[in-house]
Amino acid sequence: MNTMDSGKHIAFDRLVDYWFGDAGEAETQAVDEHLMQCDACGAQADRIATLGHGVRKAFAAGEVSAVVSAGFVARLAERDMHVREYRVLPGDSVNCTVAPDDEVLVSRLQASLQGVHRLDLIAEPSDGATEHLPDVPFDPLSGEVVLAIRIAQLRELPAHEMQLRLLAVEDDGSREIGRYTFRHSPWQ
Repeated sequence: MNTMDSGKHIAFDRLVDYWFGDAGEAETQAVDEHLMQCDACGAQADRIATLGHGVRKAFAAGEVSAVVSAGFVARLAERDMHVREYRVLPGDSVNCTVAPDDEVLVSRLQASLQGVHRLDLIAEPSDGATEHLPDVPFDPLSGEVVLAIRIAQLRELPAHEMQLRLLAVEDDGSREIGRYTFRHSPWQ
C-alpha cells in the first residue's frame, strides 16, 4: 500500500485511514515515521483531527443527521451509548419518540437495494420544509439505509409526522423504492 502521492506527501485518504485507525500496522508505522519528518503532512493530519473532533462533538450533542452504516451503530452500542432504533418497511409507519436518556436515534429504512447505483433521500415533514439529500451512501446487500437523526432538534419538536422517501436515481429519471412514515410524539 503506497502512503505517498506523487508529491512525496501522504495521500489525503491514507491520512484519514490513519486517523480513524483503519490503516494496517505497517501502514501506521510508515505514516508515523513520515509525520515525524514532514511539517506539511503533520499540518494536514492536524486539520483532519480537528475536523474529526468537531464532527464527533456535534454528533454526540445530537446536532447532526447522517446516513451511517450498521457497523457504526453497533460500535456506538458497544461504547454503551443509549441508541433508540426504529426499523421500518416500505409503505409502513411507526409511532416514535425520544426518551431523556437516548443519546442516538436511528431509523433503519428497509428496502430492496440490489441493482441500485445511486440513492436519494427525501425528508418531508408535516410543516412542508422538504429536504433532499442526494447520493446517500448505502450498501446494496444490506437491504437497509441507516439514518442517524438530529436528536437534539427532535427533542424540541411537538407531535408531528415525517415522511421519508428513498429514490433510486437512474439515467432516465428516478423511481421510489420506499416511503416511510414516522409519527413523532414528545416524551411523556
